[in-house]
Amino acid sequence: MRKTNRPAAALLALTAALTGCAGTGPGAPEDRAAPEGCVTDYAEGRDYFPDKATVEESELWDIAYHGSWKTITLADTEDAAGGDLTYVLYQCGTPRPEAAGELADALFVQVPVTSVSVTSFNALAMVDRLGEADTVTGLSGQLLGNAERDAWYAGVVEEAGGPMSIGEYTDLDREAVLGLGTEVILMSGFGAGYDDVSNARAAGLPGVSVSNRMEGGALASAEWIKMIGAFYNAEGAANAEFEAIRSEFDEVVASVSGAVADRDAGYLCVSPERGCEFVHAHGERTLAGRLLARLGADNVFAPGNEGPNGRPYDYEEAVGTAADADFFVVYDPMEPTLDALDADPRFDRFRPFAEGAFVAGVDANFEECRAKTYLDVDVLVRDFAIGMAPELFPGERGTCFTRPS
Repeated sequence: MRKTNRPAAALLALTAALTGCAGTGPGAPEDRAAPEGCVTDYAEGRDYFPDKATVEESELWDIAYHGSWKTITLADTEDAAGGDLTYVLYQCGTPRPEAAGELADALFVQVPVTSVSVTSFNALAMVDRLGEADTVTGLSGQLLGNAERDAWYAGVVEEAGGPMSIGEYTDLDREAVLGLGTEVILMSGFGAGYDDVSNARAAGLPGVSVSNRMEGGALASAEWIKMIGAFYNAEGAANAEFEAIRSEFDEVVASVSGAVADRDAGYLCVSPERGCEFVHAHGERTLAGRLLARLGADNVFAPGNEGPNGRPYDYEEAVGTAADADFFVVYDPMEPTLDALDADPRFDRFRPFAEGAFVAGVDANFEECRAKTYLDVDVLVRDFAIGMAPELFPGERGTCFTRPS
């Protein structure tokens, strides 16, 4: 794993954030010490990115290479009418491209990054998967809090070497972010109705939208590891990780092909303590909805459910829609799921709950899985398959979702 001089890197990045330049870009002193990995013999026209990413599954982002810099363009999921977001990633030790024309409103980032803040749990999983946790200097309070009760988070925080709290989502501590020399803040792009990334950029902070959970397909979500990898010049590693995920995913899908065909299934939450007034279920445009379809199951909550995050159902509508379903995936942890089922006899009207034909989150792994399942979709699809067709996986239990004991 690459180690860097973090104090020096932070000082350089802070100067860049305040002056709008870095490395050998406009306005940077020529005698500034270059961080590890910087180009020292820049030549115009040379290709400085031998390893490249190609977007194959994602519907929301793309990447292009231009010798010593690369551009990432992605849909602004917070404001669909606002046009694409653009990030210009230029190799350390090469000139910073001019902020003009199509790049006038872009976020310019010198790569490879060495001081990163994270508020997105999906992004944190990707950074860790790439072996770059030691670059994380700031975390949201929520992610830091998870380290107090989850072994995976605790390990990432230990690897990061004591990252500081930078606040929460739309209430970031600007002084803390700049004081850490943060080059990018990897933030969740939650979709319409949210403004986390927009507010960060308006405050002059380097917010980067990680919108993988808004993708329709599971592999499209996992492919965002390539986008994160581009900030580290780690396209080769990201490509390899994605191919490993895709191979396992395709193997599981092939192994259950036909075994769950025409089964009526649903993906929902039921726990009031986690914000479900009765049932909140996902339709066909969500990642889970498309995953059920990929396995050959019929999503009972698909009709009239077009939102990218699903929608709530009251008792009457939920019973009319899903009482006779064959199988449920409940995205609450198992303990609060069972508590909700015990406390509300109305759930007995649903065949999957009455017969125990459902999976829910593994309590001990819940926080880790919440971060990882939109990346480790091979694990997610296997959990779904084990739940729906346990006869095909004798003796196996799911990692993140499992049937009640």
